[in-house]
Amino acid sequence: MKRVLTVVLLGALLAGCASQPRAPRPAHPQRVWVLHSAKMRAITHFALSAEGGIRAGGHGGTLMLRWVLMPQAYQMTGYGPFGRLIFRLRVNAEGAKLVTERGRFSGPDAGALLVRLTGWRLPVAGLRFWILGVAGPGPVTYRHVNRFGLLASLDQAGWSIRYHKYRETPWGRMPRFLTLTHDGKTRQSPQVVVTIRINQWQAAS
Repeated sequence: MKRVLTVVLLGALLAGCASQPRAPRPAHPQRVWVLHSAKMRAITHFALSAEGGIRAGGHGGTLMLRWVLMPQAYQMTGYGPFGRLIFRLRVNAEGAKLVTERGRFSGPDAGALLVRLTGWRLPVAGLRFWILGVAGPGPVTYRHVNRFGLLASLDQAGWSIRYHKYRETPWGRMPRFLTLTHDGKTRQSPQVVVTIRINQWQAAS
């Protein structure tokens, strides 16, 4: 009897999921994109937790990311297996401060500081915007908006960003899964591929 009840409940659940309407395609995706990007840029506070992976040449690794953005600063924390702290990076108007197993460090360039002391090459300056699904300041080499009025791909500052999935949130449709690729030109600077799968969004404008 329990098995029959379970099958009935599972069937009802699947039927309910299948009957949920999908978001309609807008008649003018570019207009939707203009409004959506303006809304994302207006976000001045957010916190997210994500799974990240980096591959550079023949080397790679995974980590858990916790990122908190404030109006004048942001903090990014990376954890390895078993919750081991890999880095804690805090950036504000005074520069960047980095905490690792090797100690505490500071410098004017957050990205350079991070790669020099941890080996993790993350485009932290651009990622502040790319993680929201919009371009950062400066020239854009290539941008493609999909049929739903969301950013599908972006080339900026030497990085190629591809958005594979979005998710509905109280603040609009925000990225869920994206990859970032930086093509290396030498053996000392190999291709870097970063994957970010966002598990939870918390945002406030």
